[in-house]
Amino acid sequence: MLFNTIDYFYFFIVCYIVYWISPARFRKYILIIFSLIFYGYWSGSFLIHFVLFIIITHLCVIGILKTRKKGFLYLGISINVINLCFFKYVLTYLKFLMLEGELTIPFFQSLSEFVLPLAISFYTFQMIAYLVDAWRGKFTESPFVNFLLFILFFPQLIAGPIMRHDDFYDQIDHAKLTLDFVQRGILHILSGLIKKVLIADQIAKVINPVYANPGEYDGISILLTTFAFSFQVYGDFSGYTDLARGSAFLLGYEIPENFRSPFLSVSFSEIWNRWHKSLSTWIRDYLYIPLGGNRVSEKRYIFNTITVMSLSGLWHGNTYTFFLWGFLHGILLTVEKYFIGKPDRKLMSKTKIVLSIIWVTTMFSFVMTFFRIDTLKEIFTFWEASTNLKGKIIYKPDFWYLMIGCYIIQFIEYKDYFKEKLQPYINSILITLCFLVYFALIRLESTVETFIYFQF
Repeated sequence: MLFNTIDYFYFFIVCYIVYWISPARFRKYILIIFSLIFYGYWSGSFLIHFVLFIIITHLCVIGILKTRKKGFLYLGISINVINLCFFKYVLTYLKFLMLEGELTIPFFQSLSEFVLPLAISFYTFQMIAYLVDAWRGKFTESPFVNFLLFILFFPQLIAGPIMRHDDFYDQIDHAKLTLDFVQRGILHILSGLIKKVLIADQIAKVINPVYANPGEYDGISILLTTFAFSFQVYGDFSGYTDLARGSAFLLGYEIPENFRSPFLSVSFSEIWNRWHKSLSTWIRDYLYIPLGGNRVSEKRYIFNTITVMSLSGLWHGNTYTFFLWGFLHGILLTVEKYFIGKPDRKLMSKTKIVLSIIWVTTMFSFVMTFFRIDTLKEIFTFWEASTNLKGKIIYKPDFWYLMIGCYIIQFIEYKDYFKEKLQPYINSILITLCFLVYFALIRLESTVETFIYFQF
C-alpha cells in the first residue's frame, strides 16, 4: 500500500477517524491493528514471519533485562542478521545461479522463488538497536504491546526513518490532537507529494530512457542525468519521509527528520548528516563508535570509516556496485579529513560556499552511478557515452524546472521558513498548497510509481 495511492488515502482516513473517536487507552491497540492490516495488505505470510521475529527479539530483550547475560544480546542480533542475510543475499545468489542454469536441485530452486520481505532492512536495524540499547541499560522494562507498536507503526514501517525507542516510547499513551500537529501533518504530506509525485517521478520519466540506452544521448545529457538521479532519489526518499512524518503528526506522534537539504552541504561529512540521517546516526552509534570511532590511530580511522561506509552500501543492496558505492564514500570522507579538512561554513566566503556545494554535489552524484547501475560493465558503457558529441538531449525547459524546483525546496528546508517567517500565514499557505497540488496531480494522469527505498 503506497503512500501516494488512493488506497492509502482511504486506509488512513478510516484509521484516523477510528483512532481519534476511541478512548485514549485503546488507541495504541488500534494503531497496532491498522499496522498489521497495512503490512498484511502486502503479504499475509510475511506478516506472520515479521511478527514471529518481533516476538523472538522481544524475548531476547526480556532475557537481557532480567539476566544481564550477553548471550541473549548475541542471540537476538544473530537471529536478525541471519534473517536479513538469508533473504537479501543468499536468495539473491540462488536466483542468480538459477538464471545461469547452474541451479538444478529442486529444494534450492523452490527457495529462490521467495521474494525479499518488505522493509526487512529497516526493521532489522531497528530491532538490533533496541537489543543493544537494552544491553547498554537505556531502559529497564519493555512492555510487549509498546514494542510491537514501536516496530509495526505503519507510517514509518516500510522505509524508515530508523527509529530508536527514545524517539517513540515517551509518546505512547500521550498522543494528543493539536492544531500544531495537524498543520505540520498536512504540510508534510503536501511536501511529500510535491517531492515524490511532482519532482522525483517526473525526473524518472526523463532519465530512465537515458540509463536504458545511454549511447543514444549526447554527453551533456549523460552528465546531467547523474545529477538528476541524485535529485530523484532525494525527492523520492525525502518525499516518503515527509509523507510518513505527516501521517504520524496527524496521529499525534512526531518521528525523526531524515533529510534536511543535503545538496546544500559544503562537505561530505555534512551531507551524511543531512542525507538519510537515521541510517547515518545508526551506523555511527552501533558500528562506528564500537569500532573505536575517530579516537584511534590514523590507519584505524581510515579502516573504520571505509568499513562502515562499505557495510552501509551492502545494507542498501546485494550487488557489488552497492558495496563500491559505500566504499567510495568512505574514501571521500577519509580524503576530506586528512587532505582537505572539514570546512567551517561560518568562516567561508559566499563564493567558497557555492564552490564547495558544487564540488560535494558533483562527487556525490558521480558516486550515485554505482547506486543506480548493477555492473561495472554497464557503468563504463554509461560513462563512455559522456564523450558523445551528438545525440538526443534531456536539457529542455521542463528538465530545468524540475532541477530548480528541487533546489527551491531544499532552500526552504534549510532556512526553515515554515517554522520561522511563514508560520503566521500557515493556514492560508496550506489551503493554497492543497489546491495547487490537487490540480497538478489530476493534470499529470500518470501511473503510481513505487518508492525507490522500498526495495531495501
